[in-house]
Amino acid sequence: MIGVAAFVAVVLAIPAAKDRGRKLVAEVCTYCHNLDRLRGQELSREEWRGFTKGMISEGAPVTDEELSMILDYLASNYGRKRGQESR
Repeated sequence: MIGVAAFVAVVLAIPAAKDRGRKLVAEVCTYCHNLDRLRGQELSREEWRGFTKGMISEGAPVTDEELSMILDYLASNYGRKRGQESR
């Protein structure tokens, strides 16, 4: 059995882990430009990978693990809406 303080710490860490991709997008992508480029894109995860590939080759400071989190975040929040898969 864990104490109340430990339980609260675990519960508070869950949203933080989910927001890691959001934080990385804010930190890494704004290194060179603002986030207005995300609006209206609605790309799949693989399309986001292609979109970010050039930025990474230009020196965007991101590890493979961080890129995966960024792609997950972009696809979930700026991806295709249901019913648009065959765009």
